[in-house]
Amino acid sequence: MSQFSFEDSLQKFVDEIKDETEMTEKQKQILAASVKLFATKGFHASSTAEIAKEAGVAEGTIFRHYKSKKDILIAVVAPLLVKFATPFIIQDVRKIFSEQEKKSVAQVIAQLVKNRLELIDANLKHFQIIIQEAFFHEELREALLQSVVKEARGLATQFITARIESGELRPLPPDVIVRTFISMMFGMVYFKYVVDPEQYRERSEEEQIELAVDILLNGIANR
Repeated sequence: MSQFSFEDSLQKFVDEIKDETEMTEKQKQILAASVKLFATKGFHASSTAEIAKEAGVAEGTIFRHYKSKKDILIAVVAPLLVKFATPFIIQDVRKIFSEQEKKSVAQVIAQLVKNRLELIDANLKHFQIIIQEAFFHEELREALLQSVVKEARGLATQFITARIESGELRPLPPDVIVRTFISMMFGMVYFKYVVDPEQYRERSEEEQIELAVDILLNGIANR
């Protein structure tokens, strides 16, 4: 599978800023500086004074172009997600689903979970920033939903529907199955990085994934 890097996407975004003829040179400098600081320090920890210093402009210049720091965040992160990050984030998902014909549901789901955890491991600080800010900024949440989540959910729904029709899965509503799977995966991420990382590491990643997929497909009742 390909290795996604937010640094590469950020650099492509900065390069496009440099080529954007509708922006003034100072606007380009402000956005490029914001990209760098948001990626390294996070949105809340980055002040407009620091952005101005990094951009080589007066702080007042920022407010002539952008009403607030939030406006800068929206100008940077939303297009970054939609135009640059999404193609890389979603390409492995497309590949996994396109190569699933000879694999069981359990194998496909395990591969998806492993791939997504590897993606987060490689870009943890950036995902933390995006997820954290998406809770507070509707524009970012909408960009995330319309770019990454919408396509991934569509691919998963097609896969689940096909496996229901083949008889491998029970005839339950595909959208509910997909939501349950996504909830399981988010739960693994939450416990791995936030709630109890030490307990999570008591088992190998492979065992964690195998157990989660088994419970998802077979439940916890002793049949």
